[in-house]
Amino acid sequence: MKIDRISVFKVDLPYVGGEYGWGDGFVIRVAETMVVRIDTDEGLTGWGEVCPIGGNYLPAHAKGVPGGVEHLAPYLIGEDPRNTGRIDVLMDRWLMGHPYVKTPIDVACWDIAAKALNTPLYSLLGGKQQDSMRMYRVLPHGSIDAMFEQLAEHRATGYEHFQLKTGLDPDADAKRLHALIPELKPGEKVFADANRGFRRDEALKLAMLTEDLFYFMEQPCTAYHDNLAVRRRAKQPVKLDESIQSVDDMLRIFEDDACDEVCIKISRFGGLTKSRLIRDLCAARGVPMTVEDSWGGEIVTAALSHLAASTPPDVMMNTTDLHNYNTVHLTEDGPKVVDGRLTASEDPGLGVEPDLAVLGEPILEVSSSDL
Repeated sequence: MKIDRISVFKVDLPYVGGEYGWGDGFVIRVAETMVVRIDTDEGLTGWGEVCPIGGNYLPAHAKGVPGGVEHLAPYLIGEDPRNTGRIDVLMDRWLMGHPYVKTPIDVACWDIAAKALNTPLYSLLGGKQQDSMRMYRVLPHGSIDAMFEQLAEHRATGYEHFQLKTGLDPDADAKRLHALIPELKPGEKVFADANRGFRRDEALKLAMLTEDLFYFMEQPCTAYHDNLAVRRRAKQPVKLDESIQSVDDMLRIFEDDACDEVCIKISRFGGLTKSRLIRDLCAARGVPMTVEDSWGGEIVTAALSHLAASTPPDVMMNTTDLHNYNTVHLTEDGPKVVDGRLTASEDPGLGVEPDLAVLGEPILEVSSSDL
């Protein structure tokens, strides 16, 4: 089996809540997602998706995807997509960095590999370890009243974990946390996610203002050394997210004992191949994990659902259903969400086939006949 054609599609995903406030005053209204389709000479098709949140969340931007795919295509066409390890090595050889570009290609190859064996993708990632996974839901920047309205809405659909966006003002964030946490029910947890929005002193101020409260302080600062300083002085457990962009980063975190939980975002590492490796390292060390991605539609959620389903439950904190953050859907047959829990498909591969009418015409297409 050989890769015969690689296509890229662009779809705009408006946020279901209108405005999504996060980090240092940033707002999402419409996310631009890129879908990659890989066709083989034996008729199998694989799908992948990546959805950078603009260009100021990570060193990634949607408009870089078609250019990166066009660059990589000549080195990948003619290769067997089932050899996911070789595909990963080839992409790293011919394009330094840019993991967000490599992610949808990697995921599409895994999709094909599982379809070729007529098995759900999770069976190739370690086998199913969970029938369903607890999810979290975001409470964006806003007033205390708006926070409680959103909390009630998410509780009603079964969510127990909530990510409160912080990072604007430690005093205001402390007030929101003091209002929210006493109202939590048994089993509920809060993750105060600054998305790198604080200076070190601001993060420490929030920690001191809320030292009587239990919650996870998530990625308070940009610089690793600042987060490490907060970890060593704050009473709250610390979760790292954007600080983890490679296997080397994860090993350094282990060495420094830099956090109490990690966030694995598939597109930050270049796809499932490296995300599985980091997942397995964390599982071996007993480090709790959130398995997710930056943003996206049904294909992104399907990919993370299979990685999450094959993660040992004793180190699995939660995951998320990113496709339900959007008003536009790539397919009506997306991953199943029931009572705040996500289930991976039992169909071969990712278990998701996007609606071609929603995708429209490809913005890039490279085939063997073009080379």
